[in-house]
Order: sequence, then structure tokens, then C-alpha cells
Amino acid sequence: MAGWTIRPLHVGGIRRDKAIFTHLRNMGTPIDIPLIAWYLEGRGLRILVDTGGHDPARDPLHQPYQREPGQDPVARLSALGVRPEEVDILILTHLHWDHASNIHLFPNARVVVQREELRFAAAPLPFLSWPYRTLPPFSASSERFEAVDGDARIAEGVTVHLTPGHTPGLQGVAVRTSGAAYFIASDNVPLGESWNAREKYGVSHWPNGLHVDLEAYFKSLRRTEDLGDVILPSHDWSVLERGEYR
Repeated sequence: MAGWTIRPLHVGGIRRDKAIFTHLRNMGTPIDIPLIAWYLEGRGLRILVDTGGHDPARDPLHQPYQREPGQDPVARLSALGVRPEEVDILILTHLHWDHASNIHLFPNARVVVQREELRFAAAPLPFLSWPYRTLPPFSASSERFEAVDGDARIAEGVTVHLTPGHTPGLQGVAVRTSGAAYFIASDNVPLGESWNAREKYGVSHWPNGLHVDLEAYFKSLRRTEDLGDVILPSHDWSVLERGEYR
């Protein structure tokens, strides 16, 4: 039986200081990066990993943020012939605004999130609260959430893995296609240079500047080495150079 197909969806863009994504490095260097959702299709299922941010016109908090016409997740899926109500499962790697602001657009989907992420997002540390301000507002009590504890099988060939670091309940998604084992690492690996860091930073992997626990983060990065043959970063333009991964 054929494996899954992964399609990265470009659903907006933000400009930030690069040090936000490369811990204590590149301060004062602006960087433009894409927001990316991932559409998985296989085994008769349609799965969306993350949803991107909401309408920039409604969002004064997370600027500079832009989304061109046709870049919202519904439009991106429509270009693939998929209606939002046809999405079976929505996997949220974590609950930051640029990954989880459009849950309401997919009314029939199971929404899979780590229980630890729900716990933290309900009452984050004050200086880490701003990334959790989503539209519509986040509610930990939502009946739509299907909370999982640690690693879990979502479908044949698709599993989620608790990899804390960037957030306490961040989960990556392992996808077995016919050609490779891919791991959608989310914001533990925001950039390609975050993963292949030896030449630039002197170590194998370099952490995101926004994190909650560096020791747990280090363990998660080491674990990620065994979770996929190909690691897909969350905000790197390079992943959009291919329309699909098989």
C-alpha cells in the first residue's frame, strides 16, 4: 500500500529578529520567515498539521505579520481540491498563535494536542503568554480537543511524539511515506540551520531562542535524531521548494 503524501502549505509570513529563533545568536539581524501548515493525505484520511495564523488585519499583537490573498489555509487546501469540512484530523504541534489560530475553520476534524500543552496554555508564565493569544481566543476546556499523553499513533504511518523544549507540550509528527520517514519537528527546529548547526554554531543542533526548558530541549533534539530520516523545520523557506514529499 502506498505511503502518505506530505504537502507544505505557505500560510503567511512574519518578520522577526533572528535571535528569536537562534538562541543568543544573530541579535539585531532581521529575518523574514514563512508560516507553514502541513497537509497529509493517505490511507483514506486527510490530516492537517497546524493551521497558521489568523487574518493579519485583526491582529495588532503579532506584527509584522502578513498573509497574501490566497494564503489562508482554506484557500491553500482548496487549491488541492480539499474543502475544510473534509479534513478528518487536525494535529496541533503546540498552541502558539501562528500554529493554532484557525481551529474553527475545520468543523469536522478531531483536534489532537498534548495534554501538557493544554495545561500550560491555560495559564502560561506571564512573559510567555503572548504567543498563546489566538483568534478566536484559546480555551483549554474546548470539547474539540482530544488530549494525548506522550507518544501516540494517529493513523497507520502517522504518529505524534512529545518533544518538550520550545513549549512544555510540543509534539512532532512522524510520517512514513513510500520514500522516507519524515519528522515534522515544529518550532524545536524552526530553521534548517537549527538542525544542521555544526558548521555555523559548532554543535549538531541549536535551540530556538523562545523555549521553556533547555535541558528538556536538548533531550528532545537528541531524540529527534531517531524519529525521522528527514527532519522538516517549521519556518524555513527551503521546505517550500518542493510541493510535496513522498
